[in-house]
Amino acid sequence: AAVKLIKESKKVLVLTGAGISTSCGIPDFRSANGVYSMLGDFKLDDPQDLFSISYFRRNVKPFYKFAKQLWPGTHSPAATHWFIREFEKRGKL
Repeated sequence: AAVKLIKESKKVLVLTGAGISTSCGIPDFRSANGVYSMLGDFKLDDPQDLFSISYFRRNVKPFYKFAKQLWPGTHSPAATHWFIREFEKRGKL
């Protein structure tokens, strides 16, 4: 039923969360080994500051230091990423 619905649809909407990338070695946010648990070295008042534009404007170094760990090319896409890419290639997203 789902395949038929997708085939007959002009567009699809894909909603995911950080967990989509955990199988690739990219951490989610709130698990025991997640992003927020890795931020002790950054000495932030709130772990969410790392992703806050107002904090970034005051201090870019923590964001770039963290982003370097997740830089494209250091992880391979999961099957789910390729699945979503297929929708894009077919003009369905």
